[in-house]
Amino acid sequence: MKPHLCMIFEAIGNQSAIAKIAMTDIRIALAAGFRVTVVAQQLDVSLLGRVEWLKLYVPPRLFFLKWVTARSFMKAALGGRKFDIVHAHQPQAASLSDVFQCHFLTRMAYERKCLESRRGLRPLAIRIQEQGVLYAEDYFYSHWNPSTYMVFDSEGTRKNFTRLYGLPPRQELLVGPFPELNFANDAERIAAREKLVGKDFKGIVLGYLGGIQRRKGYERLVQSLENEPDIFLLMGGQYTDTFQPPASLAGRFRGMGHVSNTDEFYAACDVIAMPSFYEPMGLVAFEAASRGVPVVMTPEVGALHHMVQYNVGDVWPAGAALGPIVRHWAQRRPTILPDVTRMQYEQGSIGYGRRLLDIYDEILHEKRDRPLHPVQRVPHRHPVS
Repeated sequence: MKPHLCMIFEAIGNQSAIAKIAMTDIRIALAAGFRVTVVAQQLDVSLLGRVEWLKLYVPPRLFFLKWVTARSFMKAALGGRKFDIVHAHQPQAASLSDVFQCHFLTRMAYERKCLESRRGLRPLAIRIQEQGVLYAEDYFYSHWNPSTYMVFDSEGTRKNFTRLYGLPPRQELLVGPFPELNFANDAERIAAREKLVGKDFKGIVLGYLGGIQRRKGYERLVQSLENEPDIFLLMGGQYTDTFQPPASLAGRFRGMGHVSNTDEFYAACDVIAMPSFYEPMGLVAFEAASRGVPVVMTPEVGALHHMVQYNVGDVWPAGAALGPIVRHWAQRRPTILPDVTRMQYEQGSIGYGRRLLDIYDEILHEKRDRPLHPVQRVPHRHPVS
């Protein structure tokens, strides 16, 4: 009989970086012969008919409400069913799972002062909700189920989790897979640039996909380009379509809002910027490189080590001018393709899938070779301030 995997995450598809990784995990399991059940509110159409879909209810408003009720709705969707392996991507389901992939630590965003800080009633409401999520996440991470296999998305995430909550008894570093290569040709690049930027601008196009979110560093990115007249800023992500840039960026700025066609977006760019104050991994860096576009990022981006290792990206040090770094990498862009190809070969889905299946196999053998015992929780530990 085929082993039965249950994957839990609210959206599985192209909605976010985590949603993409969850979809990759499912495809790896299907290719390996697993039966797959999915607990999700949204499911990519490519998986319809290939998996069993247990629809997850998510409240329509208030992200704090969504967060604190998620575990109850996940358990309701599961309906008491048992599976050979349960794999989750949300902290609320970690103690219900055999495997949990940790992608984010809200307390790190808090420590980097990236939570809502503006004045006004609406920012105040957001700030209260963020504080609530912070304490709720602290609770789940401080009451860890030692039988759950923790999978960290970067060495930085593992290091910070350990500092805050202690190292889980069972854990592994598993960096998200490098995407398949999809280099745009010259004609595609010209067409994308003319569509998204226009024919009049002749300089460098710098792309950013992070939305109007302080943690992503959009403010310092905009400020750094005020006196760089040869660089056009193409911004994508939530609320960028209504963002009002400084007058100094007139004629060299466009905010696109949500970007559904990322291939076209990357094709229009010479360089991608990731100016984050806290980014545990940063799948955008891998995606951009897989399209042949170099990435400039702050030291706080988890993917930096990998991009520098393969010479397909560089650091933007604190206090350094951004313009010279962008110009250097825009000039180097056509030469990075061999390095990107090597990176995909060594960091792609084959190696990632092999290690993920090894973890699944280890869990399956343990369940077959010994009886299951009641869950024993690790002692409560407050996060380190």
